[in-house]
Amino acid sequence: MEEEIRCNVCKEFYREPVLLPCGHAVCRVCAEKLQVHIHDNEGSGSSNDYQEADKASVSSETDSGVVCGSRPNSYAGTPAVPAYSSAAFSITCPSCRKLVYLDDNGADGLPPFRVMRTIVERFGGVTGAPPAEEACQMCEGERRAAVVRCEQCSVRYCAACRDAWHPTRGPLAQHELRALGTTCADHGFPPVQYCVTCLIPICQRCLTERHSIHETQPLATAARTHKTELSQSLQHLSEQAKSMTDHIQKVKASGEKINESCEELEKQIDNACAELTCAIERRRDELIRAARSTKSQAIANMRSLTSHAAQKLREATALLHFSIEALKEPDQAAFLQVGNILSIRAQETAANLCTSLEPPPSPPALNLDIEPVLRTVKSMNFVECTPVENSMKLSAPGAPEMAVEACAARGCSCTLAWKPPPAPSAVRGYVLELDDGLGGPFREVYCGRETVCTIDGLHYASLYSARVKAFNGAGEGPYSEIIGLQTSPVAWFTWDARCSSGGGGGGVSLSADGARAAAAGWQPRVVLADQPLARGLHYWTLRLDAYDGDADPAFGIARADVARDKMLGRHRIHRTARRLLPRGVAEPRRGRDAAAGPAPARAAPLAARRRVSRRHVFIELPRPALSDNAAPTPWTTGRAVTTFYLR
Repeated sequence: MEEEIRCNVCKEFYREPVLLPCGHAVCRVCAEKLQVHIHDNEGSGSSNDYQEADKASVSSETDSGVVCGSRPNSYAGTPAVPAYSSAAFSITCPSCRKLVYLDDNGADGLPPFRVMRTIVERFGGVTGAPPAEEACQMCEGERRAAVVRCEQCSVRYCAACRDAWHPTRGPLAQHELRALGTTCADHGFPPVQYCVTCLIPICQRCLTERHSIHETQPLATAARTHKTELSQSLQHLSEQAKSMTDHIQKVKASGEKINESCEELEKQIDNACAELTCAIERRRDELIRAARSTKSQAIANMRSLTSHAAQKLREATALLHFSIEALKEPDQAAFLQVGNILSIRAQETAANLCTSLEPPPSPPALNLDIEPVLRTVKSMNFVECTPVENSMKLSAPGAPEMAVEACAARGCSCTLAWKPPPAPSAVRGYVLELDDGLGGPFREVYCGRETVCTIDGLHYASLYSARVKAFNGAGEGPYSEIIGLQTSPVAWFTWDARCSSGGGGGGVSLSADGARAAAAGWQPRVVLADQPLARGLHYWTLRLDAYDGDADPAFGIARADVARDKMLGRHRIHRTARRLLPRGVAEPRRGRDAAAGPAPARAAPLAARRRVSRRHVFIELPRPALSDNAAPTPWTTGRAVTTFYLR
């Protein structure tokens, strides 16, 4: 209530309140301060100023302060030419910020807000002195607003002075006391009708002049209708206010429930962390016991080796001292009886003394791997949330954050990592989506609870876009920011280091950079590349630096599970494989004439074009050739130049 009877400009109770055309009140003094002369402000004004005025009118002596869109000076729409050429002042309403245009009278022409003045006086507010034409003529000191006027005495009285100086008895009982209210600003007569078209009270002369063709109603009927509408509006407002009060109570109650839920959640977090701490301590004790057990075994082994070596040393020392004493024997025949035996024993003991010893035990090469545990702890998050009541519903999680520093692309695969949503929310899992590398639609490639995903089988020289979203029981959250990953511009590989030992006795060695392979032995070997080829059109070149064998080396495409210790042969290798010979080396003939002599020399091509589908590049190293009286000759295949082109 107090907010309605205080001025929005001076923040005090209304003093001489006037009514603006927009329906809000302001003190008369404040209105005079707010008014701006249009001619002084037209340099900074524009046509937009007219658009800010919503149904504002030029206030004049005949203006009641109520706006109607059908009035001649009302603003409705956006006129091509401003309709305020006669306006001299403007006021921006402090309540609704609408621009109100006034005539030459300015703020002095605004009608008094009598209802506001009465309410302020009723609640003890100070309204200021009324205008002279509205003040009581019988008050002593500060004049109060008049409420009645005697038609015979032509005197205005306030309520107190009326009871004191003009009682309705005796000769004054015949006087007519007319209640003062809104009067016509043009004619000064009291209103008798209400113009429905202009929405203002009018006097008898206005009814016969400018409002003669307008629809009118008696004042009592119009007032009763408006009071009924206001009562209905207030009833609806009261119901809405009650609903708002109930909503506020629910919001406050939900705040208490939120506090209780968060306190319970904190307890759960403390209990879970305490349980994890206990589990870590138990695991620590187990690992310490295991380390001590390993230490005890190593020390026992060391003591056993020491005891064994000491025993050998004692035996050797005893033999040494005995032999020295035997050398002192003066009887040559007696010495020759054992001299040869002692010499042989000394030689055998010296030969076996150090060779029979085992190397000293080395410290246990153990290291504690805590990276998986740390990764699990860092990914620990809220997985499921049970609402306190049905009114406390679970909300969808926020957008995850891409861990750009952990994302990478290598060859035809990429690794994506992301972080859980920053706000604490229940997350049941994540959905990772990837496009086709050509800006096409996204498709789902992963759904699970992990925050790291590696995708294989992508196209080379392609820019892929990826995004991820989280979900829980309430639904899916928003997507993260889109991240782009560029695959390798060309396909490249090295020989797989896991093939360096080979199967069936080894015999394959690789250079440090993985680009050179050498083989020796009786068995054929197959060496695979370390990167698979999923699709596309690729080119590569291999070079043989040295070759000595009875079969052709071959290269091509094979699956990872191909036998690596068998000769695949021309007809058993993958159909895309090609035989390969160094330049200038003749291709040997097949069958029983294979060792009879070389065929006419011809150079085999060193480059091939392959369409692949999830296969590895391989090179087949056959067994070396054998002569009748020669031992097996090792052979090598030299550096393989693996240059790829993508088309």
